[in-house]
Amino acid sequence: MTGHGDIVPAAADLDALESRTAFREWGARSPGQRADPRRFGMLVAALGLDAEHPAPALGVVGSKGKGTTVAFASALLAETGLRVGTVFSPGLVSNRDRLRVDGAVLPLDDYVALLERVDAALRTLPAPDAGYIGPSGFFLAAGLAHFAATGCEALVLEAGIGGRRDDLGRVGLVGLAMAQVFLEHTDLLGPTIAAIADDKVGAARPGTRFVSYLAQSEEAEAVIRQHADDIGAERMRIDETARAPYAGAVVEGLTGMNAAHGMIAARRLLVELGRPDATTEQVRAAAARVHYPGRLSRHERDGSTVFVDSAVSRDGFENALAHVERETGAPPALTLVSVPREKDLAGFRAVASTLSGRVVFVAIERVHLHYPQRDEWPGEWATAADLPALLRSAPVVLAIGTASFSAEVLRHCDVDTDRVF
Repeated sequence: MTGHGDIVPAAADLDALESRTAFREWGARSPGQRADPRRFGMLVAALGLDAEHPAPALGVVGSKGKGTTVAFASALLAETGLRVGTVFSPGLVSNRDRLRVDGAVLPLDDYVALLERVDAALRTLPAPDAGYIGPSGFFLAAGLAHFAATGCEALVLEAGIGGRRDDLGRVGLVGLAMAQVFLEHTDLLGPTIAAIADDKVGAARPGTRFVSYLAQSEEAEAVIRQHADDIGAERMRIDETARAPYAGAVVEGLTGMNAAHGMIAARRLLVELGRPDATTEQVRAAAARVHYPGRLSRHERDGSTVFVDSAVSRDGFENALAHVERETGAPPALTLVSVPREKDLAGFRAVASTLSGRVVFVAIERVHLHYPQRDEWPGEWATAADLPALLRSAPVVLAIGTASFSAEVLRHCDVDTDRVF
C-alpha cells in the first residue's frame, strides 16, 4: 500500500509527487549552485544503507551509449539466474522507468511509497547550503534502497553526468564500464577530452576490480589506462576484435559495440561473483530479449515507419542514417533532429546539410537544455507541439537526438517501456 489512502495517483499527481520529492532540491537551487555528491552519501546513510558495500555493482559512465550498455549488461546477468537491479539515468519515457528489477519497472504503488520514503530521509538532512542533491542522485539512492529491500544479487548503475563528481562516484563498484567520451558539459567536467575522461573514469576507486572501456580517442584512452593502473584495476579495451564473438547477437555500428560491451562487462562481473561464465546460448537469448526503444528502434505509427535513436554525435547520426537505409533501402524522407549546444551540434549541422530529404530541428521547451537559437539552424524549426503531425507526414521518419527527445517521440508512438528485457 502507498500509505496515502488506497488511491494510486493519476499522471498529473505523479508529476507533482516527483516534483516535491525527487526534484525538490534541484528545483529550489540557487543561481550557480551545483550538485554536491556528499549529500548523496548522507542520504544513503539516512536510509540505513552503506553506499560503499551495496550488492555487487557494475557502474556505467560515458558521454553516449551508456543506456545500451546498461540494458545488455542487465539482461545477461538476469539470463544467468541473478536477480538484477538496474538504474537508468534518465528513464526511457518517464522517471518511473529509471528503476527496474529484472528489467521491469516498479509497480506504481511501490514507486510512490519509495519516493515518499526517500524524501522523508532527505528531509532529515541539514539544509543544502553547500550544494543540492539532483534528481539522478535521488533516484540512485532510491534504487539502492529498493534493490536492498527486494534482494537483488547484482546491480547495474548508470551515471548521470560525469563520474568522480557524479553521485555514482560515491558507490563502491566492482567494475566500471566506460562508453565513448566526447566534449560535453565542459563547464562541469573540464574543457578537454582528457579532463572529461578523467572525471568519468574517476567513478572507479581503489577496490574496483576492473575497468572496461570502448575503443576511442587516444587522449581519452591514455587517461583511462592511467587511472585503472593507479587504482589496481584490470583494464579491458573493447574494440572490434572483442566485439566479433557477439556479431550474430547485436546490430552493427556503435549501438552494437555498446551492446557487446555491456555483455562483456557483465561476464567479467560474473567472474568476480565466482559464478560460471555465461554460455553462448545465454548470450544470444539475453540479446534477443532486450527491448530498449530509442536506440535504433523501429516503430509503426499511423502509416509511417519511425526510427528513433538517441545519438548526439556526428558519428552516431551517420550510423543511424546508414541503419535506416539498410532497413528500408533508402534514406529517410524526413529527419527530425534535437540536440543542444553542449552536444555535437556542429556535427549534426554538417550531416544535415548533405541530406536530400526534409530535415526539421525540434526544440522540446520544457527539458531545460541549451538549444541553438532559431537562426543558428539552417533548416526548418518545430516544437514538441508539432511532433504528432510531423511523425505522420512522411513514410519513413528518423527521429534523432537527446534521450529527452527520444522519450517525447516514443510517447507519441505509444511504445511500451515497462520492460527492457
